[in-house]
Amino acid sequence: MSDFAINYEKDTWVHRLDPRVKLLYILVFCTIPLFFTDAKYVLACGLLVVPVWLSAKIDPRPIRALLWAAVVFGLVTVLFSTFYNYDYPDNKVLLDLGFMRATKIGLTSGITLGIRAVIPYVVALLLICTTDPAQLAKAMMKMHMPMSVSFMMMGALRMFPLVSSEMSNVSTAQTIRGVEKGGFKKTFNAFKLAVTPLMINSLRKSRTTGLAVESKGFGMRAWKDYYQEFKFKTSDYIMLVFCIAVFIAAFVMRYVFHLGINPLVKGQ
Repeated sequence: MSDFAINYEKDTWVHRLDPRVKLLYILVFCTIPLFFTDAKYVLACGLLVVPVWLSAKIDPRPIRALLWAAVVFGLVTVLFSTFYNYDYPDNKVLLDLGFMRATKIGLTSGITLGIRAVIPYVVALLLICTTDPAQLAKAMMKMHMPMSVSFMMMGALRMFPLVSSEMSNVSTAQTIRGVEKGGFKKTFNAFKLAVTPLMINSLRKSRTTGLAVESKGFGMRAWKDYYQEFKFKTSDYIMLVFCIAVFIAAFVMRYVFHLGINPLVKGQ
């Protein structure tokens, strides 16, 4: 088992949720942040994700690279928005570099857009870490989605543990061969050496998977039946009600009471 797949084997209530409910959860929390342009409301949406994430007891070590990617993605969004030249009167300049100016409105917009960008990433990562890709594909077919779409989703999610496992093998091989690591420069050089074998080995396994599914009749659409049943449990109904309630509450706040709007923030 790869380190990445360790999180699949945990037995929390989040892991036991029906994959269809998890898909709804992702859809809701990818949509709600788009309703608001006030950073406080967007942050409140993000805080609703925290209890679910913590209760899933996800081991961060196998996914630390993905978590760092989320942090970098959010910071880059904040940085670019902060230095965007917003043409508003009395816009306070925080930092003037001549060809670029960081403004107060730009920083406010950047924080809002940064949180908006990170929330969908985090909830998608929650699905990846708590759901076996095969289970997700079967649930999507149960929802009458095209089999090709379901398999494509399963293949994409399978790539995460596959690449993680290959990277671990390559890193071990580098250590045995005396490749020096430690510090930014040495680590970066080790990563450059690992890229080519990582890509080649990952592509080989992907090709093996493609040949396997073709030999089992995927191209003839022969995969129509399976024995596993999907039935909603109490926790599924509770999460379903929670998602619907949160979506309705957010919709009413935004479009009925007109809350959570900052007219100075771009991206409404």
